[in-house]
Amino acid sequence: MDSNRFLVFYQSLHEIIKNIKKIETSYMKEYGLRSVHMVYLLRIHGSEKGSTVTELAALAKTDKALTSRTVKELIDGGFVNSRTKSEDRSYRKKYHLTPKGEEVASAINSDILDYILGARVDISEEDIQIFYRVLATFENNISLIANKEKG
Repeated sequence: MDSNRFLVFYQSLHEIIKNIKKIETSYMKEYGLRSVHMVYLLRIHGSEKGSTVTELAALAKTDKALTSRTVKELIDGGFVNSRTKSEDRSYRKKYHLTPKGEEVASAINSDILDYILGARVDISEEDIQIFYRVLATFENNISLIANKEKG
């Protein structure tokens, strides 16, 4: 019985991810961005005080050096900047959206809200709350199991 539930869970999750990637890929091509860029733009967009490389790395679950290189790509593309004038490459430096970055992040955010609203048709707010709570618990438990298997 549980193996059948696992298959349903796995196949459903796989389909959801596949369809999100399809939407994401077509959307990112329009801006010449990758999905990790989108995650960082949305994070910075949601932060009034800006975001550091350390914060972005924790969000994306990547190392700070890789995150720093990705932020540099966003700087080079004119999407983000640091309001400090120094050449300091500190992981504590706050990055903010440029007008171009704000425009793109706002458009992405608006589309995401449309997708979410479309995906939750006929699902009550109570069920949505339960879904996200259970999903977070699954993620945490599976992470604990996976990390236990490694060590």
